Amino acid sequence: MQRHHFAFIVATVATLGSLYFSEVMLFLPCKLCWFQRIFMYPLAIYYLTVLLTERNVNRLFVGLMAGAGWLISLYHVILERIPNGDAFCTNDCLIRWINYFGFITIPLLSFVAFTLILIIQFMPTKK
Repeated sequence: MQRHHFAFIVATVATLGSLYFSEVMLFLPCKLCWFQRIFMYPLAIYYLTVLLTERNVNRLFVGLMAGAGWLISLYHVILERIPNGDAFCTNDCLIRWINYFGFITIPLLSFVAFTLILIIQFMPTKK
């Protein structure tokens, strides 16, 4: 199994998880959540396309998409942990729809997913 198989799994689980939270659990995504979705959803579709067509992964595309999503999710996690009145997002970003074990929130899940994709994609390979 190649590394983009794992990246596809991570991106797909993140995509389906966000859809589950908003469409099944009826949690309203805030602005920052929407921006994170904008960068995650295309990655799931892109990795599926790569797997089906057996093409090489465009590392620049993945780096830009996952990197932008990573930065937004990092900002969201920081904002959630240290609320700031001058934040880009309104108080909607501070709602903790889930809070597993006292620290696992939706923004943290997004941050972990983007981090995993970046690690998987850019980890050096053994030849």
